Amino acid sequence: MRLSALALLLAPTVVPAHAACSDDLVKADQSLHRTRAELQQAATAAPAVKCAAYRRHVASLTQVRDVFTRCDTSAAKAANAGQVNASLAEFNKQMRASCAGAAKK
Repeated sequence: MRLSALALLLAPTVVPAHAACSDDLVKADQSLHRTRAELQQAATAAPAVKCAAYRRHVASLTQVRDVFTRCDTSAAKAANAGQVNASLAEFNKQMRASCAGAAKK
């Protein structure tokens, strides 16, 4: 899922509704990029490190979802929400598996 592209597409539609939305979208996008990079770096790390990276990424995706819920005024709001929720569900599943492995070690 390419949320950063989605955030850029949403930015023009949310500015009139909430002045802070543009800034919030940028911050959420930056956080998402950072945690995605951390997750990639942790791919071969110890289970505890990988688990922590998943937790940070899920928190970042949750932030994206919250910003989209509040700020998305586009006609595609439901589709955008569905896409974010699907990504969040998938990463939650991966996080649970990763963190269960970390607990066993």
